[in-house]
Amino acid sequence: MRRPPLPYYNNRIYGTANTQLTPENSAELGAVLGTLVGEGALVTAARDYYPPSRMLKRAFTAGLMSTGVSVIDFHAATLPEVSFAVKRFGARAGVHFSVAPYGDNVIQVRVLDSAGVEISSERLEDILSMFESHHAVRAVPTRVGWVTYAEYIHDIYVSSASSFVDSSPIMAKEPLVLVDMNFGPASEALPNLLSSIGARFIAVNSSRPPPNLVPRQLPSIKAMNMLGELCKATGATFAVAVSGDASQAYFVDDKGRYVDPDRFLALMALMLPQGSRLAVTDSAYRVVDTVAEKNKLSLVRVKGIAGDIARGVRRLRVNLGATDSGEVIFPQFSLAPDGMLMVAKLLEMLMTEEVRLSTVIEALPEPQLYTLEIDADASVGLKVLDSLFLEHTEVAVAPGAVKYRLGDLWVKVSLGMDGSKIYVSTEATSKASIEVLKKEFERISELAESLK
Repeated sequence: MRRPPLPYYNNRIYGTANTQLTPENSAELGAVLGTLVGEGALVTAARDYYPPSRMLKRAFTAGLMSTGVSVIDFHAATLPEVSFAVKRFGARAGVHFSVAPYGDNVIQVRVLDSAGVEISSERLEDILSMFESHHAVRAVPTRVGWVTYAEYIHDIYVSSASSFVDSSPIMAKEPLVLVDMNFGPASEALPNLLSSIGARFIAVNSSRPPPNLVPRQLPSIKAMNMLGELCKATGATFAVAVSGDASQAYFVDDKGRYVDPDRFLALMALMLPQGSRLAVTDSAYRVVDTVAEKNKLSLVRVKGIAGDIARGVRRLRVNLGATDSGEVIFPQFSLAPDGMLMVAKLLEMLMTEEVRLSTVIEALPEPQLYTLEIDADASVGLKVLDSLFLEHTEVAVAPGAVKYRLGDLWVKVSLGMDGSKIYVSTEATSKASIEVLKKEFERISELAESLK
């Protein structure tokens, strides 16, 4: 008898804790992965601070052990650290449990291959098919796997990441940075990384999530607004909020303005020397093409998400990979998106060039967008974004925003910084695209009305 299928989007398994994702089926998932990598293999595992993530990761680890696989357990650690450890320890796979970017109490499970890259949709479908058909091969009792606890991963990661950054201009200027850890395990590594390269910092939300908070993978619009106010008040070089697993980073410039991820993507094109190769997601606005052409870069567009970009980076030998979901991949360091390293590398760029982030952002061309707006309160807006995330298979996410494919068009639905508006926009390439957007706008207006 086949099990009911588990939901998955963007090459990741998602499920409500203790409803869709339970300790029982998490253990079975672990056994399936263990069957695939084989008895005697090594797998790395970590999770965020959210108690359901801890519960499900422990059950998954038991499933791995039951197939004769040994596990290096990093307890609470970021996705970049898990990916880095896969290569460092020669593991056959890695797994990370964290809260999802949508819904309440939803957990996302990310499985990494032996290169530290998120597995493809085809590989994930194989795992889920084996799970549904109860296909797992258990080891005899004398061959059950072992668990090693390795909390020192933070020190290893920081030591390696800091050596990847030219810290001399940073140490000379001692810039101040505001960092929102989003109640995630970045607090175990990012402060030490910033200290090691000579930056001063103020950390916020650097604890475990309080009991009355249901955390989410992405920082909220409210958090980004607070960072903007703090940045202006303290005179910081910039402020940044990382995602719950630290794979993504979202920036506020020195004038307290949130930097849209599409504009930040264009800034990535400025970080590379002429002749370099940059890979971005197909959903990224064309402003990045303009900047890449001006900077004489070779730009490659890849369909998919960060894992697909990482495979493209490896296959096409590009110098940098980035998405419009706030993810940046430095392939010479790791093939995982790394928000923490992005913070350090941005400091390196700004201090080397002796320029303010606001100055760089203001010099970038503006995306040519056609935008319509809906009046709605913040709670309705979040429900709309959650609904759109689940409705589409190709999505890019950011704080208070979802971008998705509609035929040949990419539509972005975002919340105003004060939460009172929903904006529906697309790049205005033709009259036909504007007409498509108008119809989608009407549909989203009806959706918002139904969710009040």
